[in-house]
Amino acid sequence: MELEDIMKKRNKLDADANAQIQDSLEKMRAELSRSNEAVAQKVKKEEVKCEPETPLPQEVDTAKPTQSSGSGKPLIYFSYPMASYTEQPSWVDPLRQLLVPQGYLIYNPWDKISEQFGRQDLPNLNTLPLKVVKSLCAALYIPEEVLLPFETVWQLLQRGDGNDNYSIVFQCLWFLTRSSLVVCDLMRPMAGAGTAQELLYSCQLGIPVIGIFPTTGQLNPFAHRSTTALFSGTDLGQLLPLIRGYVPL
Repeated sequence: MELEDIMKKRNKLDADANAQIQDSLEKMRAELSRSNEAVAQKVKKEEVKCEPETPLPQEVDTAKPTQSSGSGKPLIYFSYPMASYTEQPSWVDPLRQLLVPQGYLIYNPWDKISEQFGRQDLPNLNTLPLKVVKSLCAALYIPEEVLLPFETVWQLLQRGDGNDNYSIVFQCLWFLTRSSLVVCDLMRPMAGAGTAQELLYSCQLGIPVIGIFPTTGQLNPFAHRSTTALFSGTDLGQLLPLIRGYVPL
């Protein structure tokens, strides 16, 4: 067989494979859209009917900005290699204090769930649009329980505040799959394994990522490829227009 014929055959196989992949993705997107519409209608029609055995958090820490109730608030996910820090990165609290009054929900893996969200946040948490459906969970190795509402998996989420590894990962995935934007710390030369996976999931789920990066130093090529935008300034207020551009209120 001639080389030209081999290349034509290979190109045809590649084209067929790409067509099948695109068709599968379109079907997943359609299923995701139908699932989100069904959840939104269900939330509008009925109140929460079941209470968890462990009470939901009543109040949030008054020392931090209150994420008050409302509807349609987008969620921003803070990502950083926790094993690389003895305390959370210096940008976390100042950025949260800028974003919460603007109307954003913030998930910070360093803080306990009960310190970040209270009962007043349930309407917002229940209406966050999911980025996954059941079939996509299997493909991406994400536990299907992330599809369940906050109050249903509250006990499992709460165990993530401790040292239970599965619950820690589940807690992060539950919020990540509902995030509109990820702000990721890239200040360390080598990002942790957890951060790398969060970047990968964000790319797979179509979630934009803003990487906070110093002007000096090297950036891992995979981390660079996985970020939508890079920010290397010291004035976090300059991030607000960029964030609003990706996640308008």
